[in-house]
Amino acid sequence: MQNQGVQNNVPKLEEKETTSQTLEKNKETSPSSQFNSIFGNPNNAANNTLEDKVVGGISLLVNGSPITLYQIQEEQEKSKVSKAQARDRLIAERIKNQEIERLKIHVDDDKLDQEMAMMAQQQGMDLDHFKQMLMAEGHYKLYRDQLKEHLEMQELLRNILLTNVDTSSETKMREYYNKHKEQFSIPTEIETVRYTSTNQEDLERAMADPNLEIPGVSKANEKIEMKTLNPQIAQVFISHEQGSFTPVMNGGGGQFITFYIKEKKGKNEVSFSQAKQFIAQKLVEESKDKILEEHFEKLRVKSRIVMIRE
Repeated sequence: MQNQGVQNNVPKLEEKETTSQTLEKNKETSPSSQFNSIFGNPNNAANNTLEDKVVGGISLLVNGSPITLYQIQEEQEKSKVSKAQARDRLIAERIKNQEIERLKIHVDDDKLDQEMAMMAQQQGMDLDHFKQMLMAEGHYKLYRDQLKEHLEMQELLRNILLTNVDTSSETKMREYYNKHKEQFSIPTEIETVRYTSTNQEDLERAMADPNLEIPGVSKANEKIEMKTLNPQIAQVFISHEQGSFTPVMNGGGGQFITFYIKEKKGKNEVSFSQAKQFIAQKLVEESKDKILEEHFEKLRVKSRIVMIRE
């Protein structure tokens, strides 16, 4: 009986030894650190599927924010660029988004609705109808998300330009004014032909051939006094030459309008003090590409970019 008891205990001893060995093996192969638990254990790479490697694998960190191999591959396919170019694009995008967060730039729903209302007006409809159209097409959420990104980026660029462009130098502005005097001489009145239609495509056909009579497009001679226009509309007429059309504008009530500029008459000189704001905007416009490029390059140099895997 005693021998039988010893024999009965043998399997238990062997089982205990096997369990110990298994634990030891697991200890060697299991993730042993937070790094492995996040980024994956190279020892287990052979057991991962291709999808696991691509979707789950982090390629690099930008100030602690991960960019995955899958995102790089997705950008490659979407933009038809090399892997290195896709990676650079994603790094730049991540840095810009981090800068938006740092500057606390936020576009709320009211601002989005205002922008959408203006776009709706340009298409001859009100905001509700515009939203309904997007919903019917299944694009509403995507449209608002993309619009929000666009407005946030605009605000970011404005912030960067305001802090980097020196428009306070009166000498610079005076030099610009003297060098571009023609920009500060505006007509007192403009002889035009007003083209009106409820169909924008018909209007564009009429613009392509002014001698062609297009059904649904009405024409009327109109004399416009520049002093009666708001600055934005006045700039449209100033910036277009005689013998050309203005861009198509929304005239309200479902009407689209454009003006053929026949002749500009008279001349008013805009003083330097009146032109200062315009000149400041021009100086920003002329140097903005260089400023933005330098700004984001500085941000990239300062950023902590850690490569995990190629």
